[in-house]
Amino acid sequence: MSEKREKNSAYDKLTPQRKALVDMVLKNLENGKGIWEQGWADTGIPVSVATGKRYHGINNLFLSLIAIERGYTDNRWATFKQIEDNGWSFKKDAENKSLGKGAGVTIEFYELRDRETKKPFDNSVLDGMTEAERQKYMDDNVYRLRKYYRVFNGDIIEGIPERKKHIIDPSETVERAEKLLAHWNDYEAKIVYGGDNAFYRLNTDEIHSPKREAFKNLHEFYGTNFHEIGHSTGHKSRLDRDLSGAFGSEKYALEELRAELSAMFLEQDVGIAVSEKHIENNSRYIKEWHDEIKKDPDALFTAIADAEKITRYIATKEAEAERMESAEPYAVVEDTDELGDKVYGVRMASGYGQTTLMLPTAYKDREKLLADFDKIKELPTWKDKEFYEVSYEQLQEISEKRAKAEDRRAERENRPLYVLPSVIAARSTARSKPVNMAERGENSLTRMSDLDVVERAKRTSGGEQFEKLYNGKTMFGDEEKDERALMTRLAMFVGGDEEQLMRVFRSSGQYRDEKPNALYAKMARESIARIDRLKGNIAVVPARESAGKKHVGANAKT
Repeated sequence: MSEKREKNSAYDKLTPQRKALVDMVLKNLENGKGIWEQGWADTGIPVSVATGKRYHGINNLFLSLIAIERGYTDNRWATFKQIEDNGWSFKKDAENKSLGKGAGVTIEFYELRDRETKKPFDNSVLDGMTEAERQKYMDDNVYRLRKYYRVFNGDIIEGIPERKKHIIDPSETVERAEKLLAHWNDYEAKIVYGGDNAFYRLNTDEIHSPKREAFKNLHEFYGTNFHEIGHSTGHKSRLDRDLSGAFGSEKYALEELRAELSAMFLEQDVGIAVSEKHIENNSRYIKEWHDEIKKDPDALFTAIADAEKITRYIATKEAEAERMESAEPYAVVEDTDELGDKVYGVRMASGYGQTTLMLPTAYKDREKLLADFDKIKELPTWKDKEFYEVSYEQLQEISEKRAKAEDRRAERENRPLYVLPSVIAARSTARSKPVNMAERGENSLTRMSDLDVVERAKRTSGGEQFEKLYNGKTMFGDEEKDERALMTRLAMFVGGDEEQLMRVFRSSGQYRDEKPNALYAKMARESIARIDRLKGNIAVVPARESAGKKHVGANAKT
């Protein structure tokens, strides 16, 4: 560095590799380049030539910056031993001198060691422990040992297999980037396109971005949105970071550094190039970043660790969204029948954030239930689908997330969903006057069969939700969805009787006198038809009886 540092400063306590990284970042900041320059993602994420695994965090940033500085085009790195073991050698320059001399780059990683034996930690000792027990054992008996290796870039290695180079076209649509933006909008923070500025609004949990046509190229559009996605991970429902820093403050600048580093890592992962405009956009933070890193170099490493945590979190959520759309969760629910015997049922996610009973019979034998459920998986509707078991609470959460995602997807794709005029008229009636339940509810029902429908619905696994809906509470923040959700639940217990369904529904807090009766009648028919279709799909599964006892049907508490 050109400037002298105080003796025993935080910088002096850094390892040589970390000093080199700080020097390189500060040099770029002093030259007005930002943390990196164009060409950042062109070579791809640095990987180990021996294992093909990616380098993360500090090693990723350091090797990437070295590659840019030296003009390397290969993203593979190897130790001297790996070069020897493969029978490779270093290339030579015009003067017949080895290109490997002075070209090694030090990387660091941590190895877990047993405190008592001082040997590498054996993970198998954790088998059978709970999560809390594992954490306590690790805290008490394991420590991290930092180790160093010197690696060399594939560009200077003779004999290394040829690497197929991918030419990045900034105007090219990148499917992975498109999916990431779509998933984040549908399942996490909503992305609102329009206006001239890109920002994340914490109080509404929304990302705002100019439309893609406002950017010079698609990769600039992707990079800008990745930066804002990085900020949105700080929401309390995600990684819960402190986002209260005012513009120009140290806290604000450090949050920008985290988001920018995470965007960098995402760009590498997805395979898009950093544009000149993207770099210019961050020039406003260069002085703050430079001053903070110069004062406290550990701020850079904290930001790198946070950025790595952000990118891992985003990757996890991306995988969850993929699974949410490609696989089917189910829950085995346990309850008791009218005779007090334990029974089991299988529920799956359905429309409007609901869950549906998949078998019309309650089972006393859990294994027999699962065997019959396996037959359902072979039906044309489900064949070749992946299924995975979750708890009932998780199933309800997944169903609600799917419902929210479907709404956002329709909005994102600008799908003009056809809506009947009667429905439009109903929607225009604001939920301004709550229904007077003094004249509704179970007390208003005069037929025992109607009361029985309500009682059975209350005894389902989603009984608490049913009661809220029946008493006029909103579960989905949307009047029509609440109405349909209640209607569908009631339809499970009326045996196809549309008149009974309408009678019971009118006793609920979801029925509104000012809405057209035809609207609710149509909703009732659709709900009954849906339940009938479900029962028709599973007709191949025979009903069974226990000796001396009749099996409870679909109206049993599940």
